[in-house]
Amino acid sequence: MALQEGINSFVTMEYAEEYFGGKVFAEEWDEADATTKEKALKEATRRINRLKFKGLKADSGQVLEFPRQFPQVSSYTFGYVEQSDIPDEVKAATCEEALAILKYGNSARTKAQEQNVISVRVGDASETYKAGSFGKMHSKEAYELLKGYVVGAVAIW
Repeated sequence: MALQEGINSFVTMEYAEEYFGGKVFAEEWDEADATTKEKALKEATRRINRLKFKGLKADSGQVLEFPRQFPQVSSYTFGYVEQSDIPDEVKAATCEEALAILKYGNSARTKAQEQNVISVRVGDASETYKAGSFGKMHSKEAYELLKGYVVGAVAIW
């Protein structure tokens, strides 16, 4: 399926190209072909979409987690504030995660990080694992952009 904002991606290819046009270190993006870029954006969206977010989907029938609605309580009323579009932070996070996927891909180090391995000792073969994770994302920048939306997000770096 082709890249479709709101269906299988939080961003369009045009948005991503414009976003990376303003980045200094985006060689992996520039060197990738259109098919690989599309796959990276879809994978980044899947990774982000797996996180647990505050609020509710803006429309219960929407495929992706954004846009969202959030409870709003004032002195005498209760209601919801609803986003009409995917927030810029989510779009930027999608691009950052796509870039990290292109940079780090399927390396042995990335696989270890996805399994929460934080240290390995060769003599006596020991591994240490980190409690908790940030949704198996590759990009710290992407996670930082999303922290305001993620349930229980704290600085983990």
